[in-house]
Amino acid sequence: MSAENLGEKKPLRKGTPVGKGEEGYIVSLNDEHAYSLNPAAFYVWLLCDGELTVNEIIDKIAKSTGLERSELEEPVKYIVNELVKVNLLEYT
Repeated sequence: MSAENLGEKKPLRKGTPVGKGEEGYIVSLNDEHAYSLNPAAFYVWLLCDGELTVNEIIDKIAKSTGLERSELEEPVKYIVNELVKVNLLEYT
Protein backbone atom coordinates (compact mmCIF):
# COMPACT_ATOMS: atom_id res chain seq x y z
CA MET A 1 0.00 0.00 0.00
CA SER A 2 1.41 3.39 -0.93
CA ALA A 3 2.15 5.93 1.79
CA GLU A 4 -0.39 8.35 0.29
CA ASN A 5 -3.22 5.82 0.48
CA LEU A 6 -2.29 4.72 3.98
CA GLY A 7 -2.73 8.23 5.37
CA GLU A 8 -6.45 8.22 4.61
CA LYS A 9 -7.14 4.74 6.02
CA LYS A 10 -8.92 4.40 9.37
CA PRO A 11 -7.27 1.63 11.40
CA LEU A 12 -9.22 -0.13 14.15
CA ARG A 13 -7.40 -1.90 16.95
CA LYS A 14 -8.06 -5.56 17.65
CA GLY A 15 -7.12 -7.46 20.76
CA THR A 16 -7.14 -6.67 24.44
CA PRO A 17 -4.44 -5.10 26.58
CA VAL A 18 -3.61 -7.58 29.35
CA GLY A 19 -0.71 -5.97 31.18
CA LYS A 20 2.83 -4.73 31.04
CA GLY A 21 5.80 -7.02 30.64
CA GLU A 22 9.52 -6.42 30.92
CA GLU A 23 9.80 -5.35 27.30
CA GLY A 24 6.49 -3.59 26.73
CA TYR A 25 2.74 -3.74 26.85
CA ILE A 26 1.09 -7.12 26.28
CA VAL A 27 -1.85 -7.22 23.87
CA SER A 28 -3.75 -10.47 23.50
CA LEU A 29 -5.35 -11.15 20.14
CA ASN A 30 -6.88 -14.46 21.23
CA ASP A 31 -6.04 -17.44 23.47
CA GLU A 32 -3.15 -18.43 21.22
CA HIS A 33 -1.63 -15.08 20.19
CA ALA A 34 -0.31 -12.27 22.36
CA TYR A 35 2.15 -9.57 21.41
CA SER A 36 4.52 -7.34 23.34
CA LEU A 37 4.37 -3.77 22.04
CA ASN A 38 6.93 -1.11 22.85
CA PRO A 39 5.46 2.12 24.29
CA ALA A 40 5.36 3.89 20.91
CA ALA A 41 3.57 1.01 19.17
CA PHE A 42 1.15 0.65 22.10
CA TYR A 43 0.31 4.38 21.96
CA VAL A 44 -0.35 4.19 18.21
CA TRP A 45 -2.44 1.03 18.74
CA LEU A 46 -4.53 2.79 21.40
CA LEU A 47 -5.24 5.70 19.05
CA CYS A 48 -6.53 3.37 16.33
CA ASP A 49 -10.24 3.62 17.12
CA GLY A 50 -11.59 3.18 13.59
CA GLU A 51 -12.62 6.85 13.52
CA LEU A 52 -9.27 8.59 13.05
CA THR A 53 -7.30 8.32 9.82
CA VAL A 54 -3.59 7.53 9.98
CA ASN A 55 -2.92 11.19 9.10
CA GLU A 56 -5.10 12.33 12.00
CA ILE A 57 -3.27 9.95 14.34
CA ILE A 58 0.05 11.43 13.22
CA ASP A 59 -1.30 14.95 13.83
CA LYS A 60 -2.56 13.98 17.28
CA ILE A 61 0.80 12.47 18.28
CA ALA A 62 2.64 15.54 16.95
CA LYS A 63 0.41 17.82 19.02
CA SER A 64 0.73 15.76 22.21
CA THR A 65 4.51 15.28 21.97
CA GLY A 66 5.58 18.58 20.44
CA LEU A 67 7.44 16.70 17.70
CA GLU A 68 7.29 17.76 14.07
CA ARG A 69 4.75 15.91 11.97
CA SER A 70 7.46 15.21 9.39
CA GLU A 71 9.48 13.34 12.04
CA LEU A 72 6.51 11.13 12.91
CA GLU A 73 4.99 10.27 9.56
CA GLU A 74 7.35 7.45 8.55
CA PRO A 75 7.61 5.74 11.98
CA VAL A 76 3.86 5.88 12.62
CA LYS A 77 3.03 4.47 9.20
CA TYR A 78 5.61 1.73 9.76
CA ILE A 79 4.03 0.85 13.12
CA VAL A 80 0.55 0.77 11.59
CA ASN A 81 1.74 -1.52 8.77
CA GLU A 82 3.43 -3.88 11.23
CA LEU A 83 0.34 -4.03 13.47
CA VAL A 84 -1.82 -4.82 10.44
CA LYS A 85 0.54 -7.68 9.51
CA VAL A 86 0.02 -9.35 12.90
CA ASN A 87 -3.76 -8.64 12.87
CA LEU A 88 -3.71 -6.19 15.79
CA LEU A 89 -5.21 -3.60 13.43
CA GLU A 90 -7.70 -3.75 10.60
CA TYR A 91 -9.05 -1.02 8.35
CA THR A 92 -12.66 0.09 8.67
